[in-house]
Amino acid sequence: MNIRDTAPDDRYETIEGRLEQDRDTVIGIWRGHIGWQAQLERMYDVYYLDCPFGRPLLQLLRHRASGEIVGTLGAGPRPMLWQGRELRAAAASHLAVLPGHRSLRPALQLLRDMTVRGLEQFEFAYGLTNALGGAIGLRGGYSVPVRLRRYVKVLRYRRFAQRVLPGPLGRAGGALLDGAVAVGRQPWLPGRRSGLHAAWTDAIDPRMQALWERSERGDGLSTMRTATMLEWRLLRLPALRRRFLLVAPAAGAPLLAWFACEANAHVPGLMTVTDAWFAGGVREADRRAVRELCRMAYAAGCEGIEVRLAAAAPVLEAWRAEGFVARGEQPLFVAGMDPGSAGVHITDIEQDG
Repeated sequence: MNIRDTAPDDRYETIEGRLEQDRDTVIGIWRGHIGWQAQLERMYDVYYLDCPFGRPLLQLLRHRASGEIVGTLGAGPRPMLWQGRELRAAAASHLAVLPGHRSLRPALQLLRDMTVRGLEQFEFAYGLTNALGGAIGLRGGYSVPVRLRRYVKVLRYRRFAQRVLPGPLGRAGGALLDGAVAVGRQPWLPGRRSGLHAAWTDAIDPRMQALWERSERGDGLSTMRTATMLEWRLLRLPALRRRFLLVAPAAGAPLLAWFACEANAHVPGLMTVTDAWFAGGVREADRRAVRELCRMAYAAGCEGIEVRLAAAAPVLEAWRAEGFVARGEQPLFVAGMDPGSAGVHITDIEQDG
C-alpha cells in the first residue's frame, strides 16, 4: 500500500472501536455534524450492528491529554463485482471529527489506520466523499480511478427561475418557461409515449434482482445488486422518502429497467436517483425507460431529477439524450487495488448511506 509519509500528530492516537459498546460515543460525535440528525440511532444500528455482509470496522480518534474520543471513522463491508469475481470491499464511512480537533494530521491518522485494518480483512477499500475528505484521501494513499458525474434535468422551471432571478421577475419567468419550453419537452405528449408500463412501488420487487442477474455485468467494478443488498442499502438505511420505479413491457412482465428514487433532503422538489439498472446492464441504458422516469416524476410533482454515476459512454449518452445536463462530479477513492476506469459502473448506491 502506497501511503505517503505524513508525520502523525502526537497529541492524538487511534484505537479500535467496539461496535456495541461505543455506539453512544459515535452517535454523540455525529450529532450536529453528519448524517440524518433525526435518525442517527437508526443509521448506526442498521449500518454497524445489522449489516448483512459481515462486521463493519470502527476506528476512534482519542485526544491523549484529555482521554476524550474526538473522532470516528467506519468501514462497512460491501459485495462488489470485478472481472467476474465477487469481492468484499471496505466502504470508508462517516468520517467525523469534533470542532477544535479538525486538522489534517489527526484526520489523516484516522484514515490511515482504518485503511491498514480494512486491507487486512477486505480485498480493497474505497470511499465517496466531499472535498475535505478527498484532500485527506489523496494524502492517505488512495487513488482516483474514476469520477461520478452529476446529471440534472429540470422538469418545472418556476422554482429554478426564482433561485436565479430576483422577485417578480423570477416568478414570471418561471411561469413563462413552464408554459412555453416545457410543452416542447414533455415526454408524455402523443407520439413521444414509450408504450411501456411504469409503476411506483415502496418495496423491493423480486424482478429487480432478476433483471440484474440476466443482464450484462461486464468485467469492471460494480455493486452486487442482490435483493439483500437493495433491501439493506435502499430501504433500511435512512432517507427522506424513497421508492422504486419499475418499467416493463406490460404489468407484471420481466423488467426492462428500475430506478431507486428519493426526495433530496436539501433541495425541495428535487428527486435523486440513487441507483438504476437496465436490461442492457453496464453496456447501455434504455432511453424509453429514462423518458418514463421523467414522465412519472413530473406526474408526482417533482421539479427536477438528479443522478450521479460513472458508467460506459452509451449509458451516459442515454441520460444526456433525454435532457440531462452535467453539473459537477465526485471522485471515487480506492486503495489496495487498481480497478482502472474501463467498464466501471458506480452510482450513489456506493455511498455510505
